Amino acid sequence: MTNLNNNEMDFQEKLQKDTEIPVIVHERINQAYRMIENDTAMQKKAPKDPYHWMKVGGRIAGGVAAALAVGFVFYATNPVMAKNIPVVGGLFDILQDNVSFFGNFADHATTLETIDGAEAEGTGNTASDSEKGNQTESNTAGKEETAPNATAIKEDTAYTKTADGLTITCSEVFANSQAVYMTMQLKSDTPFPETETIAESGTPVIDLYMTGGVDFNADADPVIDGQVEGQFLDDKTYACIFRYDLAQASKDYTEYNEKYNEMTQQVLDEMGVTQDDLNDETDEGYALLEEFINKVSERGGEYQKYIKDIEIPDTFNLHLDITKVRGLEADYEWSEDDYEKYGTDAGYYKYEGDWNFDIPVTVDDSQTEVLELNDTNDAGIGLKSVIRTPYELTVNELYEDGSDSDCFMVALDANGNKLPYNDSAGNCNIFAIQDRDISTVDIYILDYTQYMDELKGPDNYNNNENKPEGQRWSDLLDQYAKYHKTLHFK
Repeated sequence: MTNLNNNEMDFQEKLQKDTEIPVIVHERINQAYRMIENDTAMQKKAPKDPYHWMKVGGRIAGGVAAALAVGFVFYATNPVMAKNIPVVGGLFDILQDNVSFFGNFADHATTLETIDGAEAEGTGNTASDSEKGNQTESNTAGKEETAPNATAIKEDTAYTKTADGLTITCSEVFANSQAVYMTMQLKSDTPFPETETIAESGTPVIDLYMTGGVDFNADADPVIDGQVEGQFLDDKTYACIFRYDLAQASKDYTEYNEKYNEMTQQVLDEMGVTQDDLNDETDEGYALLEEFINKVSERGGEYQKYIKDIEIPDTFNLHLDITKVRGLEADYEWSEDDYEKYGTDAGYYKYEGDWNFDIPVTVDDSQTEVLELNDTNDAGIGLKSVIRTPYELTVNELYEDGSDSDCFMVALDANGNKLPYNDSAGNCNIFAIQDRDISTVDIYILDYTQYMDELKGPDNYNNNENKPEGQRWSDLLDQYAKYHKTLHFK
């Protein structure tokens, strides 16, 4: 597949035509391109649909740019809160209402480790855990080297590892067939630098460079640029929830890769061009790339049938190998040569090391509802399935032979307002649902370019229940949708 990362400049120029994009959004675009670049390098393992790069970048930059602003990190200075920071357990209680996929994890999660490194079973944070956490905070204040529990925190255990002055503890885990959710605590020997936040959510801009996967599928999608959502508990402690896409990890792309690569080579042969021609950063090169993507997207949908599902066992291990932790510095003064000097780390403070973990996972699908649809229209575009958990709604597209997969998905709640995307997922088909009425959900599959250029916009997203009939966003989407389905949930 072509290295689409080479077209970053052209894509950003298109995105900036209507909106001035803040620095934070540029960084998110860069993250998307790094994911694309890595996906391209590992194409034989898990290729994506031809327009995945634009869907990710477009959602990050086009859909969020107007709503994002850059703020400063808020350090929790409340002494009561600082005193009660849990070392293990209890993080879901603190974080679960402040992430894009929020919901009650605390009552279902398993605590991985106690303060002394012994494994614990059960859910939530026990009283002894809290007492130890409080005692540790009290003892370490002003005398970290002599406190009895301070040494225990520094010692590596199965779920606590220290490198480069940063101790990472994997605290709690919960999983269903769609995702693994794990809380993590990052404790620094020195205060974290001031960190930029997304003003709308208050989420610090922090990401983890990691690889890994599940033991039941060696060819699963690798974990790349781990997106976490969390908050600072004090100036030395950051807590977050990491979401691992288990549904994606349970796919076998072997036959799909073979067929898809044959098709893309056939398109190149028909066009009489090579990958080098598509990578040419000229007007002619961009035109060839656009033609190539159009041709591939017209044929790509039918190849989804070659992606095979792998049964997820009730229990398995999730391996994570974290090599870098980065935070976007607040008030960073960007210069034109920063990228040449620092590469993708420009503007970041970072910790580098080797924090590796094997996390035992038990799947709990007691609250998961699967709706098998296998429904397509005359154009061969439709839905394969819809999966609802207490935290998310996942909508899986279905493209038949000859259908055009150059599409973008939008979901509306019962009030006609846009369901938000999961900020920790790299696709535009996973929606957050907790504070929305989803008794009725409308799913729209739209032409990507038309959606980005004509249909999207913050004025359309919300307040549709108060708009007069004929002026709601659904009226516009109904007119231009390539596919539309109304679903009802209890």
